[in-house]
Amino acid sequence: MTRAPAPADVAGWLTLRLAALLEIPAEEIEPTVPLDALGVSSLEEQMLTADLEARYGLALPLTDMRRHPTIAALSAHLADLAAAHDRNAEDSVPRP
Repeated sequence: MTRAPAPADVAGWLTLRLAALLEIPAEEIEPTVPLDALGVSSLEEQMLTADLEARYGLALPLTDMRRHPTIAALSAHLADLAAAHDRNAEDSVPRP
């Protein structure tokens, strides 16, 4: 069983990844500012989505980036998805 990441852990990783993509210091990224206000393009949204899916092993529709437009909101959403995935995986394990 995997353990769902904490929203703060997701936010930390996402902030660092976004800083690298935008080529700005991570300290300049405010987690409650909408990603588009930070200058995130649709191509960068696609890259972030792919990175998040690979890192956390979850399917993340691109529309989730728009429904949860800040690092704080997206991190909480991803942590919830991971927790639900863990619960579903646990429920599908046959019990002796």
